[in-house]
Amino acid sequence: MARHTFIADLEPGGVSGVYQIREAKLLKTVKGDSYLAMTLADKSGESNAKLWSAPPDVLARVKTGGFLDIVGRVELYRERKQIIVESFEPSDSDGLDMALYRVVAPVDPETIYGEIVALLESMKDPWFVKLARAYLDDEDFGRRFREWPAAKRMHHPYLHGLLEHVHSVLTLGNEIATHYPWVDRDLVLLGLFLHDSGKVIELVSEPAPGYSVEGELLGHITIGICKLDTMARAIEGFPPERLVQLKHIILSHHGIAEYGSPKPPMFAEALLVHTVEMLDAKMNAFYREKELPPENSDVTGAVRYSKLLRTQVYTPPGGNGRASASPSEGGDDASAF
Repeated sequence: MARHTFIADLEPGGVSGVYQIREAKLLKTVKGDSYLAMTLADKSGESNAKLWSAPPDVLARVKTGGFLDIVGRVELYRERKQIIVESFEPSDSDGLDMALYRVVAPVDPETIYGEIVALLESMKDPWFVKLARAYLDDEDFGRRFREWPAAKRMHHPYLHGLLEHVHSVLTLGNEIATHYPWVDRDLVLLGLFLHDSGKVIELVSEPAPGYSVEGELLGHITIGICKLDTMARAIEGFPPERLVQLKHIILSHHGIAEYGSPKPPMFAEALLVHTVEMLDAKMNAFYREKELPPENSDVTGAVRYSKLLRTQVYTPPGGNGRASASPSEGGDDASAF
């Protein structure tokens, strides 16, 4: 098998190889000719790709999350690299080395899972400890919680991303709750643990992060509240008021209706959960924005528009990418869409 050329290493000229399809749309030029606009990816990053003069039925052969064996060329368009696909064949994932395409959180999942458990077991409220243990002991939830991405694109959209996100917000939330001793630390910790619990149903992990049917129809907030209601009511004597507080935290953790929360945070612990969750999500997005390969970014040091953050961002001088080895040099899986 030919050596795989990573997206991050592409240079103008010929290109061939198998890449994962993150997005595919059939569009028209100003002259009315159809073309296929795609986002192709591997673990090092992603690149825009185009197939000119695309037949009307091309989308039947190009499935999001699937793989294409392409032949084409890399061109510069407005100082960014893009792939012009000249021919392609759908590729079966069974014969591929998925390590080339699977983006993995830059953490040790077993270590941070243990730290999450320790924080939850440090809660003083025995009802909360019992509820947290019920979630962790649920075989399906526990497996997905350790493996699932936290989102399709916005933040932590990779294997073990949800685990990484929850570990990060629990660590931050614990520190902040210690700073404000009048805050209910247990409510903050369990709220942070549960705030994205619905994502284990909302999202699918393979072949690429995406939405399940339930996720599209209900969303993770609704799914999370329904799951919480079921889990808490299975614990005889669980305090009703504490259940309502936890439901409100899940309901309000996006902050405002525009972002999916029908209620704003209405007590201090809910505000803390929302603030910490938003901070960690955006910091992860900024981190990955800084790491984008040059074809997904403008000149380093320039103020530019970020599709990920949906705002103008400034990348300090110093270059894009990790300081460690690139994937083609044997480095660990990079964070990318």
